[in-house]
Amino acid sequence: MIEVMIFVALVGVWFWANWKRSGAQVRKTAANYVSPWDYEASVIEADHVLEDYRRRKQRSRVKASIKSPSLDGMPRSPSIGNVVEIRITDHIDDETYTEACDKTISCIEDDAHRNILKDYYIKRPIAVELLIADSGYGKTGYYDVLKDALYTFAGLWPAGDHGLLVRTNSERTPNKVRTKSEHLP
Repeated sequence: MIEVMIFVALVGVWFWANWKRSGAQVRKTAANYVSPWDYEASVIEADHVLEDYRRRKQRSRVKASIKSPSLDGMPRSPSIGNVVEIRITDHIDDETYTEACDKTISCIEDDAHRNILKDYYIKRPIAVELLIADSGYGKTGYYDVLKDALYTFAGLWPAGDHGLLVRTNSERTPNKVRTKSEHLP
């Protein structure tokens, strides 16, 4: 019995030495994963889409109405476009935009990601410090989860072939490179 234990120990030592020498990794983590998508650029694209949500939501609530033209017989210069028609199509575009944002956020499976995006971009704006305190994360943890949620949103966005994901310049760029974006730390 002792001989078997010594043999197993020697095989384990030999295996471990060769494993270390070969440069193999013990386990593959998400940080080691190489993706064709640029994490930071995709986060910034999603941030640009969601930053405009509140303004477009307000604009979509304004009702555009069609009025019949008034002709008073006075000569006037030809107009470039139909202002009422432009107002109606802008209204439809705003409704479509906000509906796409709402549906994309609702498709996110992770509750924490979905709630952070709703609190940060969709609901009534409050101080970021209060959002951080309510979330239970530290400041850096909150922004890390927010960036992960934006990256998930970018992958689910319905417009375009790959949503808002931005392809990297190099095939060797890691998936998550933590750098500062415009207003996200």
